[in-house]
Amino acid sequence: MKINKTKLIAYCGMIALLASLIVGLLGFSYSTKEMDNIKNQLLKKNVENNINLTMKYINNSYGTLTQGDGTLLDSDGNSIEGRFGVVDTVLEDLGDKSSIFVKVNDDFKRISTNIMSEENERAIGTFLGTDHNAYQTVMNGELYIGEAEILGESYYTAYRPIKDKNNNIIGLLFVGTPTRILDNIIKVHDARMSKINILIIVLRAISLGSLIALASASVRDRELNSAKPHISEELFDIPE
Repeated sequence: MKINKTKLIAYCGMIALLASLIVGLLGFSYSTKEMDNIKNQLLKKNVENNINLTMKYINNSYGTLTQGDGTLLDSDGNSIEGRFGVVDTVLEDLGDKSSIFVKVNDDFKRISTNIMSEENERAIGTFLGTDHNAYQTVMNGELYIGEAEILGESYYTAYRPIKDKNNNIIGLLFVGTPTRILDNIIKVHDARMSKINILIIVLRAISLGSLIALASASVRDRELNSAKPHISEELFDIPE
């Protein structure tokens, strides 16, 4: 069976172009995913460092904390409830939201925070809630890190149990760093990559259409040429 080389080349070209379109779209998706991974790694490292630093602020300001009657006590036996020096310093130095909780029964109550309500009041007396994503992790005495929304804004957060000298969990420290800056960088990146990919797709589509048209024209010309009657050389012979 005779293979039409023009058709074979056209088919191979079409397959190659279609494959390149798919690869381009997958590449864009992979690039976006990698940007998200990088963002999460940076934010995770940041909140880990910041919550450790905040704990140092607490130790320097209050000394070793102990549990009092529904509150946490500093090394002098005074309640830290309503004292905002540490959390305000965290906001000023690190730009992070932060809260100090005391363990009350099976939950955690805020006793110091730089989180402000819409009425410009501190969220003192509010509870973490046993259904919170961080609850089970901190109850196990472990550090929890994850994304959360605070007053309508996206944050990368860390929750660290506060323990007494006997390793009992008596409270909870929260730090949240805003994701806004990195989210905006990713949005700009995605917008630019999207425009570039659209341009590439259009150019490839034009190339694909041109190749199909060229192949069709070539095949049509071959078919027309093969359909024409062949003039025998005998017609040009002059009889004697």
